Amino acid sequence: MSASGPVSDQDLMRYLDGELPPAERARVDVALDESGELREQLETFRSLRAGFHDLTFSPAGSDRSVWDRVAARVFRSSARLFIGIGVGLWLAYAAYELSTGRIDAWTRVTVGGFAIAVLVLFALVIRDRYRTWSDDV
Repeated sequence: MSASGPVSDQDLMRYLDGELPPAERARVDVALDESGELREQLETFRSLRAGFHDLTFSPAGSDRSVWDRVAARVFRSSARLFIGIGVGLWLAYAAYELSTGRIDAWTRVTVGGFAIAVLVLFALVIRDRYRTWSDDV
């Protein structure tokens, strides 16, 4: 940090809002140049601020609920591909287990379905992290 003291969260928020006087802004600029952690914190605040500004408060009778927006994000075209692959794998596994005639095939099919669902979820998380990996470096 700089010689005149550490940069607080309030300083960063005022920096983002353009509310700092020039001398304070210069102090924060120097601190940002010196600290990668402080730059990361500033980016976190920037994304939170952008997310807050993107919020819309619809009336209670609105057609779109929070879950509709979550579903829209989950079922994007790329996510549909992963989910489709997972369902396909599960159906193929279920067909194999049921065709072999084992006694507890339904148990194996259920456990296999859960395992494939976890793997698909893991693949989606890795894909999202890979997309944002260049921002982390």
